Amino acid sequence: MSAVEDPHQAVGAYVLHALPPEEAAAFSHHLAGCDACTREVAGLEATVACLADAEAVTPPDALRQRVLERIATTAQEHLLRREPSRREGPRLDLEV
Repeated sequence: MSAVEDPHQAVGAYVLHALPPEEAAAFSHHLAGCDACTREVAGLEATVACLADAEAVTPPDALRQRVLERIATTAQEHLLRREPSRREGPRLDLEV
């Protein structure tokens, strides 16, 4: 189902200004009457603002080394294999 069929799916793209102009206009129209989307847009806009203010920091070498050591000794979860439905199409097998 596309954002055109279900405007609720367009919230994230709308907040990031990633919708084509006609879809953005359609979502704006939807937003005027949808309290749930209005709340979600407000929350995502606040999150985007926080992320925009974030600053990348290089971790200390000792911390990086501890994290890499921990990763090397942590067992990884395996993805469950299942047959794809006709709607999904082929599925990549990511299990190692």
